Amino acid sequence: MTRRLALAVYGSLMLAGSAGAQVGHLPARSPFRDLEYSQELTLIGGQYVTHRDNADVAPRDGLLVGAHYEWRAAGPAHLTGEIAMINSDRRVLNPFAVGAARELGIERTPLYSANVGLGLSLTGAKSWHNIVPEINGGLGLISDFKTKPDSGGFRFGTRFALTWGGGIRLVPRGRWQVRADVTNRMYTISYPQAFYNAPAGGTAVVPEGQSRSFWTINPAFTLGVSRLF
Repeated sequence: MTRRLALAVYGSLMLAGSAGAQVGHLPARSPFRDLEYSQELTLIGGQYVTHRDNADVAPRDGLLVGAHYEWRAAGPAHLTGEIAMINSDRRVLNPFAVGAARELGIERTPLYSANVGLGLSLTGAKSWHNIVPEINGGLGLISDFKTKPDSGGFRFGTRFALTWGGGIRLVPRGRWQVRADVTNRMYTISYPQAFYNAPAGGTAVVPEGQSRSFWTINPAFTLGVSRLF
């Protein structure tokens, strides 16, 4: 009886082990695939969307073009770097004038951005059905390279920017991929004192309660084609 019970238990374990071996995917049919390359260089283009400030004098929305670099240092972690040019413009005001005379027109104000950061692949060092979702964050600079204020006293200049966002990479076999990203750039806007002073017979550009300096969040939506190496 004891021998029969032992044989029955042994047989059950063998069947369970055989069934367990069938669970999941065969390696050739797995939706996950090891990433072949650790670096990429991507040409990107898209739309930069700015936060409209109360005085509406900061640089506005514009087309963005640039280059994005990634190096997968280990596992799911990677280092990133990006440079971009934003074809922006801005409104120029004369805070000392009243009515229509306050408007000095729109001037082209291209912005130049550079940032470095850390990223994380949500599928590790593998793709899932050739897709790799990512999140990232970093620090950089954004500038119009102007050192002097305009005739109304406002200057954008060069500012530190905090960056964060996410994206999706489409990685078929081979050395090319396509990626789509959303990247937020957060930086400050500062108003000159003249914006708070009301000229004779008119009102100030901004109300008294408006902060002199404040943070804005400005997302960019981009698509890119990458060379892997």
